[in-house]
Amino acid sequence: MEQALQALQALYSSADSSTINQADEWLTKFQQTPAAWQVSDQILSNAEAPVQFRFFAAQTMRTKVQFDFYELPAESYGSLRDSLLNHIDTFRAPEYQPIHTMLAIAIADLAIQMDNEWSTVIPVLFEKFGQNSECYATLLEIIRMLPEENMNLKLMTDSHKRTSSRERLQSATPQIVQFLLTLQCPSMQAKRKVLECFLSWIKFTNLQASDISQNPLIPECFKYITEGGELSETATDIIIEVLRMSSLDLTFFQPVIQVILSLLGNLRAKFEALMSQGAEAALVADQDGLLQICRIYVETGECLVPLIMEQSANNEVLFILEVILKCTDLPHQEISSIPFEFWHRLAHEVCRLPEMDSKIDQFQSIYVQLLSVTMRRCTMNTKEDPFQADDEVIAYRQRLLSLAEDCLEILTPNTAMENVLKSLQDGQRQGVHVQEAHFYCLSAIGPKAEVRNDSVLWQLIQSLPPLISQVIQDDTIENAILHYTKKTAIELLGHLWLWLQTRPEFLRSALEMISSLLLDTAPPGSLPHVLERVKQTQQSASMAFKDICYGGKTLLPDLVPQLTQLYVRTMALPIRMHLYIVDGIGSVVAILQRDDDFRNGLEQLVMPLVNGLNSEKEKPQVLSEILDRLTTIIRQIRVQKNSPKAAAVGTLINNVFWPLIQQTLAQHPSDSKVVEKSCRLLKHSMRCVPELFKPKVPEVASTLVPAFQAHQHSSYLYSAEILANTYASDPEILPVLTQLFHALSSTGLQCLVAARDRLEEITELVEDFYGMFERYLRFAPMIVLEAPMLSPMVQLWSVAIFVQQKDAIEAIVAFIEAVLGRIAETVKPMGRFHDERKAQHGTMLRPHVLQMGPAFVEALFRLIAGVPTRYVQEESIPCILESVRSAFPQEFPSWLEAALPQLPPSAASKVEQQKLGEQLVHGDYNQVYDCVQDLCYRCEQVALRNRANQVSPGNNNKR
Repeated sequence: MEQALQALQALYSSADSSTINQADEWLTKFQQTPAAWQVSDQILSNAEAPVQFRFFAAQTMRTKVQFDFYELPAESYGSLRDSLLNHIDTFRAPEYQPIHTMLAIAIADLAIQMDNEWSTVIPVLFEKFGQNSECYATLLEIIRMLPEENMNLKLMTDSHKRTSSRERLQSATPQIVQFLLTLQCPSMQAKRKVLECFLSWIKFTNLQASDISQNPLIPECFKYITEGGELSETATDIIIEVLRMSSLDLTFFQPVIQVILSLLGNLRAKFEALMSQGAEAALVADQDGLLQICRIYVETGECLVPLIMEQSANNEVLFILEVILKCTDLPHQEISSIPFEFWHRLAHEVCRLPEMDSKIDQFQSIYVQLLSVTMRRCTMNTKEDPFQADDEVIAYRQRLLSLAEDCLEILTPNTAMENVLKSLQDGQRQGVHVQEAHFYCLSAIGPKAEVRNDSVLWQLIQSLPPLISQVIQDDTIENAILHYTKKTAIELLGHLWLWLQTRPEFLRSALEMISSLLLDTAPPGSLPHVLERVKQTQQSASMAFKDICYGGKTLLPDLVPQLTQLYVRTMALPIRMHLYIVDGIGSVVAILQRDDDFRNGLEQLVMPLVNGLNSEKEKPQVLSEILDRLTTIIRQIRVQKNSPKAAAVGTLINNVFWPLIQQTLAQHPSDSKVVEKSCRLLKHSMRCVPELFKPKVPEVASTLVPAFQAHQHSSYLYSAEILANTYASDPEILPVLTQLFHALSSTGLQCLVAARDRLEEITELVEDFYGMFERYLRFAPMIVLEAPMLSPMVQLWSVAIFVQQKDAIEAIVAFIEAVLGRIAETVKPMGRFHDERKAQHGTMLRPHVLQMGPAFVEALFRLIAGVPTRYVQEESIPCILESVRSAFPQEFPSWLEAALPQLPPSAASKVEQQKLGEQLVHGDYNQVYDCVQDLCYRCEQVALRNRANQVSPGNNNKR
């Protein structure tokens, strides 16, 4: 007790930050000790203790009940309950509100934890606090917390306790609601407590339709929203919750819906009065009111989607859609975004049902208007540089594109496109920023439209090159918007490649115009933001260039010399841009029909890069970029076996690429980036002409082994994977692969064992090491099964599963599942789905895994207790546990029983562990998944509690 008081004194009174931190750390640890129960009770009982001390005590009581209830003997439950009930009554005054709230949560949690030991919680609370109006605030606070805490998964309690508590509370719902209705509220604060309590209970349980429809709180809530003020937000939440409840069964809740529809009129009147000032002025006048009205109308629309589809001509329905449409058009990103999901769902539902085909026409008018709204909302601010737009603006515009695509469901792409083009024509005089918004929307709509010769789109396509070719010199906001419009126009051209390929003259004109942009440079001495504009525009141009080349490649063979010239002249562009250009030109060269044209085109592409590898071999960054370009070219090449084209490519790869790869690896053996780029080129080269590359495989193997021994770059292991994938079925190459695998696995395992405590630092090596084992087990299983490294590698599973990096853990899990899957075949009954070959492999693998099975399952539960990443929780652990169970059905229950104690005692009681164990042993995959998610969440809350600064001054959060 004395130490705790000294630490609290230091925490709240010391001026020394070091002393404060030490006190905070000590108190956080103290909260997790059994002694904290009694000390907290004593501090709460001491009327002379400072308020901060008593807040700490109340907070500690809450966390003890939440996490450490297992520490208490059953005979102490009653005295703890009585003590908390007495304490909360002494902290009713407004100045003690944070303490009051903490104790209310503690009492609500205690009611759940005690379960049948306090089955009369509601009667007891009403008896103690419901007889005197002065105690009503306490009663409201506790009964508000009861349903909230029942749904609060941070409360570490047994699932059966939560279930029985829910049943008790649901049976008490009529009593609670009746109490709330009879209360006389002398102040706004009192009324807010009543509304908050009502909201808590309707979120928790579904009330009877008749009870809600006749409940006077519903019209009161509409009154508060119409009037505005401090109760309007809670009132809005209540109406939203009632609508969500009603959407579960429209027939059953029809009386409720009728009441809500009858009350919407006042909100609509308020909305129209605000909007009559203009949208901007309305937002200034009452932004919160507009947000609340939008939320309610959108939720009403979501609830009534079936009714809207059925009665699309009904005036009441049209009024709802009109308000939602106007909310979507508000110049406020948060409010405007709220209806997006409603419009998507409505379009999907209308088009999903065949019987709605005749009614689609009835929705076209509203979706034409919605398309217009989308274009208006896409318009960039004319007072800001669009190139400097923040991520929120970019994300908002992308969501608007999705909204435009929803309109296509109702309008058809061609109808939508004609509407956008007409709007563009009508709005020509409104400024270039309006043009940009239309171009942006067309980039989503145009590619989906059917190409038609009589479309107005051709006029637009013809008008784009002059716009894009404009020279912009003055550094003004207007010119920045013009520059951004050029960028969007370029992107639009790229998206319209399907149209361009039908008119060669348009295609070539677009390519020439984009090519000239790619060769542009910013004026000397340009400011950084001007350079950024040029860079972003050229990035868009390079992407459009690739798309147009891909789409129109059959029309471009005669332009290969000019395209190659462009490719050489743009070498100075950033590699990310230039790769798009290489990709586009490579796609044209790859489909050249005549053998001579193909060979010459390929040489024109490749030889400048080959020369660069020789002349720039002292510059690893330049080499990496050259290798990237070569890979981009070769991975597009598809040749027929034994054809002249195949011979030309084989000669190029064997006589040029492979020697250059060897040279580069020898020149820069320690540079991981150069090695990775070299191995990527090797991968695509051998895949391109595997038969012709086959004689080089022994050389590749003899290069990889010493290189990996000298420098443990993971790319070497990946190259060995590709070799197995490509040549495992070739008996002539199998001995080479065997020697290669044994050598690489030996070196790799030594590295992993040496770094077993810091595998997170070498995740790429971990990924490709396990990836190599999985690939060889799949394509050349006997190499793995007879490998001397197999057993120690399996022993490493218990360490490797703690790696959190996504790609690495994916590779680890893939190999573990591959092994366990083969072992599982040994216990499957003979029949249609039995794989005898895998069963034979499983028989050989079983002893290796059986030996370390118990330790491995324990490691899995240590991993759960340590709170792994979300991906590991959701994708890895459930799969592994189910695979272990399938492979070792007899052993799994005992392994599991031994592993469960690895969980922290706060996370799951013995009773809960037994229930979870049953679920893991006998449940299907979904039950195993749910069980693992439950455990991970519990352990996460315990870990957060252990790490949290729970007692720092000012940290008065409820949770």
